[in-house]
Amino acid sequence: MSQLIVTSRYLKNGNQKNKTKRRNYTKYIATRETVEIRSQKFVDRNANATKNQEQLINNLINDFPESKRYLEYEDYEREPTIENAGELISTIVERNADVVGNRQNFVGYMAMRPGVEKRGSHGLFNEKNEPIILNQAANEIAEHKGNVWSHVVSLRREDAVRLGYDNSDAWRELVKRHISDIAKAQNIPLCNLKWYAAYHDTTHHPHIHLLVYSTNPKQGFLTKAGIDKIRSAFANDIFHDDLQSIYQEQTVSRDELKAVSKNEFESIVNRIASNDHTDPQLGELIRKLYIQLQNVKGKKVYGYLPKEIKETVNKIFSELAKDENIRQLYDKWCSLERLKCKTYTQKEKELPSLTDNKVFQPVRNMIIRTVLNMKPFDVNTEIEGSEPNDEYIDNTPQNVLPLFDEAEPLEEKETDESAAAIKYYIKWNDQYKKACKLIYGKDAKLNDFKKAEQILLSESQRGNVLAVYDLGKLYSTDKLGERNEEMSIAKYTQALQGFLQIEPNSKKIKPYIQYRIGKMFCYGLGTEQDYEKAFEWFERSAKQKNKFAQFSLANLYYYGNGVEKDLSQAFLWYQRSSS
Repeated sequence: MSQLIVTSRYLKNGNQKNKTKRRNYTKYIATRETVEIRSQKFVDRNANATKNQEQLINNLINDFPESKRYLEYEDYEREPTIENAGELISTIVERNADVVGNRQNFVGYMAMRPGVEKRGSHGLFNEKNEPIILNQAANEIAEHKGNVWSHVVSLRREDAVRLGYDNSDAWRELVKRHISDIAKAQNIPLCNLKWYAAYHDTTHHPHIHLLVYSTNPKQGFLTKAGIDKIRSAFANDIFHDDLQSIYQEQTVSRDELKAVSKNEFESIVNRIASNDHTDPQLGELIRKLYIQLQNVKGKKVYGYLPKEIKETVNKIFSELAKDENIRQLYDKWCSLERLKCKTYTQKEKELPSLTDNKVFQPVRNMIIRTVLNMKPFDVNTEIEGSEPNDEYIDNTPQNVLPLFDEAEPLEEKETDESAAAIKYYIKWNDQYKKACKLIYGKDAKLNDFKKAEQILLSESQRGNVLAVYDLGKLYSTDKLGERNEEMSIAKYTQALQGFLQIEPNSKKIKPYIQYRIGKMFCYGLGTEQDYEKAFEWFERSAKQKNKFAQFSLANLYYYGNGVEKDLSQAFLWYQRSSS
């Protein structure tokens, strides 16, 4: 990832002793640098750094430990060559010239050093288009009674070239665009702020030196937060396109995590409602939350709930966050967040856990909504844990409610002796609906189930595949007293053959029939469980915009059943099913 380095300090007047010390230090460094780097042009620049260079670097780092944060130091650590050592030495000296010399000399150095892009006889510039007299500017800064801040803004060479920051004009326009941000960060009124800068076109890390001060000596101060704001302003501008790409990818990752969390939690709730969940602790928490929410008046939103209910929601969220897929998605989001923050700061950003991250607060409200909609003691979900619960009304798809009718029966091949003469069709007629209401009514009793059985038997004998399927489902439960697995398998097998017979010649309801066939292969109803065949049928139906099939296809991608696991495809089909 690209990186912007900003180092900031202030220059202050020193006594004569300090000036002498700085002057001597300057001569020491300048002498060592000249001997080791500048004059020996025939030396192999890719050879290992000399012992003198290594010793000098150690001395400089002891005096200026913040040098370890420089890009040049990273290069030297990675490849300790003569060239990288020389770049590091030059950078340390340059960025600390205010310590080893006086203000006036520093301004002259900044404007005249080798590598500076000169604008006339020197490289100094500000917001004005008028010529700058170097000695006048140097004296002005040297004699200023207040603090003068020095910022160095550095890029890697490849980034500077790629993004167009390899010339002084580009840097000058950048500073002009953000001078109000700098004034605010340094607590200087914009009308009183003055600045000078120079661009240094160094080999590996082109950069600018920026001097900032207030015409009022009593104004201005700079904190770490202020430095971060300056860095942020420059980074957002320089790396705008790079950051936009990260923002977009991070948004997709965030939405994907929310969708997967919703799917996983709805599946858990449905299994609990069907007494088919293996985590008693989570099941107890969900049932507890359901009871708590029934006694809440007003908005049932996390922020408005009493403390004890919030604690229950938080515990559920913590359990949900343990899911491996959700953990992987959050790790991905965090890696993008760190990549984004690396542009702003050199420190590794510490990120909260998923449950403490405010970005994912909506997951808590999703938990609340899902629990509010659950039916704890209703075991008759159409497809347990794999379909949108509100897509059915009396087992009838809303998008094919009797606007049409497959009234003309279709021929079928013989499947067994009892079904050989039956001609299959699909019809959501009053009798079939009555049977469904008897079976799925909240207060249904044994007599209701027996009445429903007789109605479905009558409908199935006429060839209504829907009735055949529901008989298979009814016999798989103990609603009639005890389960009849043999009869259930027979009816499911007959229903599957009926759907397969109807599908080729069906018209408007073809996508729905394809979905029902896929569902039977998916759950092994009337056939061996076959995820690959289920995937084929769900995909055919999903591409024709059947919402049930789109949701089921997403599940297969999510769990990697019948197809290679692909959370991106899962998220795509979840989105389509809910749109």
